[in-house]
Parts: sequence; structure tokens; C-alpha cells
Amino acid sequence: TACNYWEQGIDGLYITQWFTNWPYKASFYEKLREIPHPDVMASKDKNYRILTSSTPASESADPQSGLQLPTILELNKRTPIQFTISDDLPRWDKVNRVHEVILRVFIRQTTELDQLSFKLNGKELPETLLRKINQMYRMSSPRYRVFGYWFVFKLDSEHWPQKGNNTLEITLLERDPDVTPQIRVRDVELETKYLMGKNFHRGYVDPDLGPYEHV
Repeated sequence: TACNYWEQGIDGLYITQWFTNWPYKASFYEKLREIPHPDVMASKDKNYRILTSSTPASESADPQSGLQLPTILELNKRTPIQFTISDDLPRWDKVNRVHEVILRVFIRQTTELDQLSFKLNGKELPETLLRKINQMYRMSSPRYRVFGYWFVFKLDSEHWPQKGNNTLEITLLERDPDVTPQIRVRDVELETKYLMGKNFHRGYVDPDLGPYEHV
């Protein structure tokens, strides 16, 4: 959030409402110290989330609220969703610092028979980058028990978002005729992950090396 604000040319930031993080740990102080320095934060992991209504009965976002989500998908109609990022991914890719870029879309009232198309800045996102996660039912879940499918794209460099404004287009190509509720997009998230240096590990225990057991 801070990086996006600095990129817009603001003069300063006022930080408030972080008292719930008490007692403060080292990771909190680290973030607090870095907020005035966008050059330091540039190659740090980031999570971008488009605001969505938390009201469970919402069928679509209220235009008066300025929220894009949730939004209804209509058959063969492109639904654009706008978001902004501060990451200059090509810059950090040149020095082998980009570890992973993940785009996640949560869609409600969809089934395996529905056909969907996803485009990022005009480029079709291929299914080879896609993993679907079925959360139509869970024994335990967060508040409101929101169910649906996650569409998770692990983006390659050809399909990375660009620094600044980006447009995700979702099109419902084919709808399961036996399902009557309207299909709608509830969440859109982008996560960027970096390495501390070229060929560096990801944390004390790199997940690609498997679990660590203390002897």
C-alpha cells in the first residue's frame, strides 16, 4: 500500500490504527522502518488485494461505494477489473531476484462445467499456468462461510503485470445450464515474491528443499 502511494507522488504518509498488532514483533518494526523508503521496499514481497464488499448477500458492488467487487459475470461479456501495482518486475528479473508472481481469483457459484477466460492486459492467461482449488464446501471456514472456486495462476514472465495500471478481463464463455444462481467474482489478489539475492534461498527453510526437522 505504501509503495503504491509513493508511486503516485504523495508528500507523506500518516500511519494509524496499527495498535492491534501489540505486542510488536521484529517483523512489525521492520515494516514500520521501511515505510518511508520505497527504494528499500521495491524488492520486498507484496500482496495486492482489490477491496470487496464483506456483506454476504451482495450480488454486485454498489457503484456509490467505488468498489469493483463483487461483480456478476454475464455470458460472453468481458468484465474488466482494474488494479495498480508498484513493482518493476522486469528490472528485478534482470538480476534474478523475482521468485514468483501469483494471481488469485475467487469466483462464487461456478462449477467444473463452466468455461472461463482470463486476460491480463490483453494477454490470454493459459491453462498451463492455472491451478483450480475447489472450496465449494468446507467443514470449517472463516466468517460468512463463503464458498466457491479459487483460480490460481503462477504467472511466467510473458504474462506478468506491468508497473502502474493493469486490467484483468474475465469472460464467462459457457455456463452450466443446471445452475441458476448468478456467477460472480468476489476476490482478486496479486502476490509478488522476491529473493534476497541472486540464487538466494526463500527464508530459513526454503519450501523447495522440503520440511526441516531439528536433530
